[in-house]
Amino acid sequence: MSAYEEAPAMSAYEAASAYEAMTAQDGPLAALAAHGPRYRLGLGAPPPDAPGWLAADRLLDPYGPELSHLLDTEHRGSGHRTAHAAALTLIAVYAGRVTAAAVLHWALTGRVLDVRPGNVWLRPDPGHGIAEVRLRAFRMLDEPDVPDVPEAGTGSAATVQRVVLTQHLFPLADALRERTRAGLRQLRGGVAHGCATALGASRADPDLLARRWAVFLDGAPGGLAALGDVVAVTRPDGTRRLVYLRRTCCLFYTSAEAVRCASCCLTSRDDRIAAYEGRT
Repeated sequence: MSAYEEAPAMSAYEAASAYEAMTAQDGPLAALAAHGPRYRLGLGAPPPDAPGWLAADRLLDPYGPELSHLLDTEHRGSGHRTAHAAALTLIAVYAGRVTAAAVLHWALTGRVLDVRPGNVWLRPDPGHGIAEVRLRAFRMLDEPDVPDVPEAGTGSAATVQRVVLTQHLFPLADALRERTRAGLRQLRGGVAHGCATALGASRADPDLLARRWAVFLDGAPGGLAALGDVVAVTRPDGTRRLVYLRRTCCLFYTSAEAVRCASCCLTSRDDRIAAYEGRT
């Protein structure tokens, strides 16, 4: 579903050491960007003469012009047959881009980056997805936990759930449901898929990421834990990555591309894993 490229995998030690070094030297935004384009965040409001930027908090109005623009752009760009199918694709790519850096940064450090809607600008890609994301201001919202211990850091886990899910992605899903009548379970399946992809597309250790995903899901609202699961796969070059296997459908096969997304629940689990491993 996504054209965002992935960085090569690293060992757990290499990933943790590199991230810690880059964070200390260049700051969290530079360290996140090193994991791939989906984690790249600008800082500050876009220039007044820059076209196409949308304030994320304005997207929560189901009949507002901002959500209309975002949904129409995805509808045209992906070539979906219906608005509700476009909404299902949109919520997944949105969660996999707009809040991705916050989910990964929390997984690696236990710190929660402020991606509440009022702090985010975004620019939709006229083809498909989200082209750019900017923060109005750089803020962390709580103290770090211990990222290698799944049982630790319940406070920051609750904070990232609130910031990413309760305050941002779920209200957007509700607005899309009101606007297009897309199913709530399918929309939340897209939220889960996007958040899991926010971890799996990075080059951090997949075993660490799987543990952190379990922490993210523990007590998370919206029934996300029942909508799919993660598995670590090994690619032909020997690198390992975390992938997400959906239990809901985003209807991407109804788009102009007429193909199922890689994690599609209409494809058997074994076939999806084989495809991710490059065995098909």
